[in-house]
Amino acid sequence: MATEISEKIKVMAVFEKGVKPVKFKWRGRVYPVKEITYTWASKEGEAPILHFSVTDGATLFELAYNQKELEWTLNGVDA
Repeated sequence: MATEISEKIKVMAVFEKGVKPVKFKWRGRVYPVKEITYTWASKEGEAPILHFSVTDGATLFELAYNQKELEWTLNGVDA
């Protein structure tokens, strides 16, 4: 069952032919991104948002990248 989080996080990403998160830090722990399972785009006002459904091999996370503010948010966790 998914849990809504909506917390700002630090993300290490590769910006080559788009954006690809590699790992992220949440609540003092670093999570490797083993697979990006789905991506989609949305808007919050004028800000384009890129969404990533990623897994560390055990848990599914939804990350969002605000391209206007250059900030990452952890939107949800599905354990």
